Amino acid sequence: MTTQRGRLLASSMICGIVALGAGHAAAQESEVSEIVVTGSRIPQPNLTSVSPVQVVGSQEVTLGGRPVTADFLNQLPQISQNAASGLSSTSNPLSGPGGVATIDLRGLGQTRTLVLVDGRRLGLGDPNTGNPNPSPDINQIPSQLIDRVDVLTGGASATYGSDAIAGVVNFIMKRDFEGLQIDANWGIYQHNQHNDFVQSLYNPTIARPKDNTWDGASRDMSIVYGANTEDGRGNVTAFFTYHDQEPVLQGKRDWSACQVVATATGVASCAGSPNSNQWFRADGTGGQLAVVGNQFVPWDANASTTPPPFFNSNEYSYLMQQSTRYTAGFFAKYDVNDHFKLYSDFSFMNDRTNVQIAPTGLFQGSGPSPTSGFLVNCDNPFMSGQQQGAIGCTPTMIANGESVDMYIGRRNIEGGGRNGFYEHQNYRVVLGSKGNITGPWNYDLYGSYYYTSLYQASQNYLSISKIQNALQVVQGPNGPVCIDESDGCVPFNIFQDGGVTSDALAYLDIAGTSRGAVSQRIIEGSVTGDLSEYGVKSPWANDGVAVNFGFQTRREHLEYKPDVAQLSGDLSGAGGASVTIDESIAVTEGFGEARIPLIQDAAFARDLVLDVGYRYSDYSTGITADTYKVALQWAPIDDIRFRASFQQAIRAPNLMELYTPQSVTNTSQVSVDPCAPNQGAPATATLEQCMRTGVTQGQYGNGGSTNLIVQCPSGQCAVLTGGNPNLQSEEAKTYSVGFTLTPTFLSGLTASVDYFTIDLEGAIGNIPLGVIMTRCLETGDDAFCSQIVRNRVNGSLFGDDIDAGGYINGANVNIGSGTTSGVDVQINYNLPIEKIGLEDYGRVSLALNGAYLIEATTVPLPGDPEYDCAGLFGPQCQTVNPKWRHQLRVNWTTPWDMTFSAAWRYIGEVKLERDTNEPTIGLNGNDPFNHLLPARSYLDLSGVWNINDTFTVRAGVNNILDQDPPLVNSRIAGTGLPNTYPTYDLLGRKMFIGFTANF
Repeated sequence: MTTQRGRLLASSMICGIVALGAGHAAAQESEVSEIVVTGSRIPQPNLTSVSPVQVVGSQEVTLGGRPVTADFLNQLPQISQNAASGLSSTSNPLSGPGGVATIDLRGLGQTRTLVLVDGRRLGLGDPNTGNPNPSPDINQIPSQLIDRVDVLTGGASATYGSDAIAGVVNFIMKRDFEGLQIDANWGIYQHNQHNDFVQSLYNPTIARPKDNTWDGASRDMSIVYGANTEDGRGNVTAFFTYHDQEPVLQGKRDWSACQVVATATGVASCAGSPNSNQWFRADGTGGQLAVVGNQFVPWDANASTTPPPFFNSNEYSYLMQQSTRYTAGFFAKYDVNDHFKLYSDFSFMNDRTNVQIAPTGLFQGSGPSPTSGFLVNCDNPFMSGQQQGAIGCTPTMIANGESVDMYIGRRNIEGGGRNGFYEHQNYRVVLGSKGNITGPWNYDLYGSYYYTSLYQASQNYLSISKIQNALQVVQGPNGPVCIDESDGCVPFNIFQDGGVTSDALAYLDIAGTSRGAVSQRIIEGSVTGDLSEYGVKSPWANDGVAVNFGFQTRREHLEYKPDVAQLSGDLSGAGGASVTIDESIAVTEGFGEARIPLIQDAAFARDLVLDVGYRYSDYSTGITADTYKVALQWAPIDDIRFRASFQQAIRAPNLMELYTPQSVTNTSQVSVDPCAPNQGAPATATLEQCMRTGVTQGQYGNGGSTNLIVQCPSGQCAVLTGGNPNLQSEEAKTYSVGFTLTPTFLSGLTASVDYFTIDLEGAIGNIPLGVIMTRCLETGDDAFCSQIVRNRVNGSLFGDDIDAGGYINGANVNIGSGTTSGVDVQINYNLPIEKIGLEDYGRVSLALNGAYLIEATTVPLPGDPEYDCAGLFGPQCQTVNPKWRHQLRVNWTTPWDMTFSAAWRYIGEVKLERDTNEPTIGLNGNDPFNHLLPARSYLDLSGVWNINDTFTVRAGVNNILDQDPPLVNSRIAGTGLPNTYPTYDLLGRKMFIGFTANF
């Protein structure tokens, strides 16, 4: 039995990224000295793959100082971080949930990337119905136990089933370990504030961060212990890991200390949310007001008020989440005989994460009145006579105690930031047996159970119903009292500076909680055979036909149960009511695959091999699917191998897409209502256009001073989201053509170049909200206009109540399509320094992994022209899509037991989508502030010293030049993001130090 010892030693650190050069595919050795390549189930006698595969070795964790699995994977140019839906420790703090990290291969979305652990499917990582893109959580996979990661591009549904549209990420774990290994890593961020431009925008309310900031400390530790059985036929490898990450606030970086917005002429300023100190009547009359002292004065963006006119949320929001995570488990196997080779996996994870955002308060459009406002009684004793008159209270109304319906934006500056606490707990068990049946026939049969639970708490919120109750106040014998005191109501005085009391906050405080769980049960069996023993082989080949066939049954269950507070939508600032779900889905599948050598060891045909595969899937929802693959490899000589493949892939709708109840929440996809005045400027759409969206002439007025429609607050209009049980599977056709090169005339070089294209049809999602609004305004087509539901009272386009209206329909449909294509380049080269007389100085190697994006097109609606996001960024393209990205690592392994490494990470420039002539998204403009985001280069340096056979120490600095990310208008990037995208390094220079001890 082979065993591993000290896998993190510097001898394994020669290449930062292993390219699939010359057919050197991701491979897992079996005990019959054959190899299982990711993308196939048939063991092979050599390292070849018909699809592009990138391999990330465990040395990337060590040399990169990135012990969090998502952090080192996101450095790959094939991986995207979608600002709208992707999840990581630095994702939008408003997007939720915390403590989850996802993989988005090729920018097609994390739901279209299949995640495997040792070739077996990983379940959904989060049951929260507020997460519209459920996918596996790779935080469940401890990086210290990863041997390597195989990233396969293109559909692989014929081999693995649903979801493998963009490709597969397969984590190969360390097994057969013998001995004890202890590893620890400490990291911290350091940043010098050097963005003079943003600092020049600060107003007196912006808290300036320290010039030299140290924060974001992290601590990681792992213990791995492995032992063989006395008879040498078994092994158990057990592990324990610990991770702790301290949070970082957006306000601790100068470039993200405020929301940077820019006008159409390029004039930038620090803005914020008007949900701070802004009042106006729900009927749109009377103008905008603010509290100063005990008076209502006209709201002024430049006034000095408490709270301020605009609230700076960035001071409170997390740039990096706080998290503490434990994992533990074991990998075990025992060979009873050649027929029964038993194996078992067990893993456990507990992750506790806190995500802080700005304080709660009263938010315009979130009240309980029919207009989603708050009712203020005119005889409220906290109001001065001037205030009563300012909101339109007449003497009669005061005498009768009548109420005025108000939109109130008043931030709870007395209460501090809101916090989201997320605890995910995961178990995964695999039990199986494999071995020989008879002759050339072998089997593999296993069952797996996967379970993830969630406990979530929304803390430091105010109750909407109690706010309303506490605003209905009259004069009592001993002072102001609530009209309804049945629940212990304490009057809420927001009409005067300093009027809010701790007793009022204690009464209003509310915490919402929810619990959920997702489980996955799999039984799979397969049989593999070599038909050469039966004479089934090509007359021109040496190897016979190999086949694999089998079955899989899979059942998934998801439940999510919010408490009464969350179900009722009573948490002010929580984005609407949470919804419950308790549903299951099952699928039964049969699959088969064949590898057919056609010609071998012939002139101009050293190896010519055909691969075919088929899978049939039958879902409990009534969906059936056929997927298949056809691939060809041709090596005319040993130095070069050509490959081409075609695959038909699917993604079946998941439980949330099918069954999540509909609800209304906020969105920054449409940040401005074109039919409402905006910061003093009149509506940008005409009366005729706005009437198409449901606006009345009386509501529109003259578009400016007499327009009664209230603008969407905080750059967020509302969207109706939810499932659709009639969804069908997405389908994709994927093609790849490429070659691998190992030239004998250039020893030490391996390289590969692969072209791929992925054509997606019937994509599940919503019609882009911006497209709905634009098409309705421009054409009046009822197919679009019917998706816009104005508030039934005042015509606004925000709120949190389906019955009240005020939203754009964004429910799931099979409607989109698109094509993604590009070229991957991988080069590994061990430089022949001995040829220039430097053989006494060790070895120098380089590894390049580059990705060129040719097209990333979307057809939002059938019959529409496609638009291409390659090389672009913006709200519809959702993130940065550079045409070229790469990572180049150079290692020098010295003869003095030291390895030095340098990595160059490059992200190409991108252009603002609306500054193009792309259909639907382009206006052919030239934005003076964000026309182009310049390319970014990051330099990382690290070193490893093997002190002796037991101890290894390492240290390094990532982003050593402390590069800021490109600055993006927050109206473009989206509410909650820190004026940029998470694709870039956000925190500055990272320093790390660690050690490994092997016993």
